[in-house]
Amino acid sequence: MATLIHAQVDDEIADLIAKVGTTTDQTVGLVLPQGSQALQTPLNARLLRNFSRQKGRSVAIVSDEPRTQELARQQGIAVYPSVVSFQRGLELGSGAPSTFRPGAGTAVQEAPPALATAAPVAPPPGPPAPPQGPALPAQPRRQTATPAAGGVGSTGGTGRSRIVASALPPSRDRRRMLYFGGAAVALIGLLLFFTLAPTATVTITVAATPLSVSPTIQGSTDPTAAKQGDHILTAVVNATAQSQFTATPTGSATLPPTAASATLVFTTDIPSPATEFTVSRGDEFQTSDKTITFVATQTTTVCISSGSTPPTTADCGGTPANDKVTVQDSTPEGKGNVAANTITVWPEDPCPADPLCNGHNISVNNPQAASGGADSKQVTVASQSDVSGWTTQVSQAENQLTNQINGKLQQQAGGGTFAVDPGGNGKSLTCTVQPQLPAANDQFSTSQITVSCTGQAVEYNTADVRNDLTADLNGQVTQGDQLAPGKLNIQPCSVTQAAADGTVVLSCSATDLEQPIVDTQGLKQQLAGKNPGDVQRIISGAVDKVQDVTVSEFPFKLFYLPLFSSRIEVDENFVTQQPSSNP
Repeated sequence: MATLIHAQVDDEIADLIAKVGTTTDQTVGLVLPQGSQALQTPLNARLLRNFSRQKGRSVAIVSDEPRTQELARQQGIAVYPSVVSFQRGLELGSGAPSTFRPGAGTAVQEAPPALATAAPVAPPPGPPAPPQGPALPAQPRRQTATPAAGGVGSTGGTGRSRIVASALPPSRDRRRMLYFGGAAVALIGLLLFFTLAPTATVTITVAATPLSVSPTIQGSTDPTAAKQGDHILTAVVNATAQSQFTATPTGSATLPPTAASATLVFTTDIPSPATEFTVSRGDEFQTSDKTITFVATQTTTVCISSGSTPPTTADCGGTPANDKVTVQDSTPEGKGNVAANTITVWPEDPCPADPLCNGHNISVNNPQAASGGADSKQVTVASQSDVSGWTTQVSQAENQLTNQINGKLQQQAGGGTFAVDPGGNGKSLTCTVQPQLPAANDQFSTSQITVSCTGQAVEYNTADVRNDLTADLNGQVTQGDQLAPGKLNIQPCSVTQAAADGTVVLSCSATDLEQPIVDTQGLKQQLAGKNPGDVQRIISGAVDKVQDVTVSEFPFKLFYLPLFSSRIEVDENFVTQQPSSNP
């Protein structure tokens, strides 16, 4: 059975050989795409031919590029211009279908006989066509003209001569093929070696000095202040959200009647600096038609005068002047809401029986209408279950709005960190309910309940904090050293103060290691191709404070490091030493 293998444009000859070697079929068609460089030299074509013969494969080339076709045919490799031609066995340059058939085994072309008698000497019409197929006969090495007079090849003494082709032994060609095969194997070995070349890891242990900082970092919304050392820029973000639901009461109740109330004002025409009397609680007053009776709600001292100027406290015996008394309808009813100037009768007026009045009077009136009186009636109230359900809805709305606001705040913060101090300052979220929910059994009508929440937060960028801490650590590094890569350790900062105006105070700490500067790329280039025994000397001469150097190679050890610096990895290890203190 034949196998078609499609090569890639960037495949090398080693890739083609590897692909042929991986198939188990004896008949293989290599399809080379346009622009393929794998078969553009005679050496590559010979390598492919020799490898296929060694592996017992019948390999054909499928390509429409003339140079690829010519190089393959020169090496005895069958050539097809297309996949369809390969499948049909229509070999390029053959007048009839080739004996190379998909699935038929090794490609064989019609081969010329080993020895051939040439035609009489005459100008040749042109060079013979190159041999087709992998199986080639021995080719004539040279042609010898032999006299016809009685010699070998004579035509019977006619004086005519003929050319006899003689074939040399094929031993030289076989040796040449062996040479080519050996070169191909060596080339493939080199390709495989460089492809699977080992890698090396050089671990350098250097002495490093531990560093630490514990600054107090201040933040504000002022960009100018944020440029100072141990200062960062903060921002205040805000968000609002709202939710509504309809509260429909389902309870009902009978409201009891209520009594109307009014304020009475007393006047007098008694010619005296002050007229003083007492209205006791329960004293009655009536409307002008005497149909509705009002009673005083509390005992009150009245002190008035006939003039426009109120009497003094001294005139009233030490009591402040007062001309008003509060009264209430004696019967709870709606008709107690009488109009102004209708409560004018005071049955307990003392003047008619008091000779001191001497024909003068004390008058009473209500300058404002009475109010608050109501008859008994059925009303809609909020039941206990209504209030409970509305309270649950409010709680659910506040939870949903809280999540929305937190999301909005986080979105506005752009990945920043919220600053919240131990007292909860720095971030706030409040919700209001309008109108307020009624108490159970309170009169209530269907209403739209609106839950509104507002959030505010102060945020800062942790990268700014990291930069400040790194700058503080770099300030402790001596010249010629650097902070060790990947050794920075920042503890979570604690917020000691945060305010709604964006003011933030952070308590932070960080540690790192100070190490000599190591040019890892330069070291790789110096170590490429060197003996592993020289690594310690090379690195000690290039890096300060080297404590130890180890070399490991994978998958096997060689007497030299990889030739390419890209296959060498330099790792750094540290041993800490305390900084020396000056006496």
